[in-house]
Amino acid sequence: EVAAFECLKMSREAMRNFHKKGGIKNIVEKVNDHSFYFLSRRDLKVTGFKHREWRQLVVWKKEGEDKLIVCYNDTDALEETHPRDPNVVVASARTTWEYERLPEVDGIPQTRVKLVARVDVAGSVPTFIMNRLIRSVGKSLINMRKKFDKSLEIDAGRRAAIMQLIELKEES
Repeated sequence: EVAAFECLKMSREAMRNFHKKGGIKNIVEKVNDHSFYFLSRRDLKVTGFKHREWRQLVVWKKEGEDKLIVCYNDTDALEETHPRDPNVVVASARTTWEYERLPEVDGIPQTRVKLVARVDVAGSVPTFIMNRLIRSVGKSLINMRKKFDKSLEIDAGRRAAIMQLIELKEES
């Protein structure tokens, strides 16, 4: 469920959030059952900065039953179908997501997510702007956690088990 969330770039929710976060253009083209091209143009919302565009090949692979790796790498494969706009700066990134299924807790599925990213927005960018931009990456992880947080269900199951123990103690 969590891994599918990352790969569904064109869902209504993903598109709504994309535009809220400065997204201008978002193109997804399927390559095969395990990869797609992803073109993303963004307004960094910094006065005087041109829009930035990332052109990436996204590939995912299952490792065993419990692990999925999703990698984003720069590509030039979109040049013919989507020529570069001379008024846009092409940025670069390499991002790897690792999703690992953990043992269920009280019947609730658990997933560990790891993220390794290298992003170059291109050009001379002051540190205070980069610090602001990197916060958005942290926010996306926080939003993912909030969306899939099952703490209340896990706690409810544990509370129910404790209540049963208390009832059994009272009966005896």
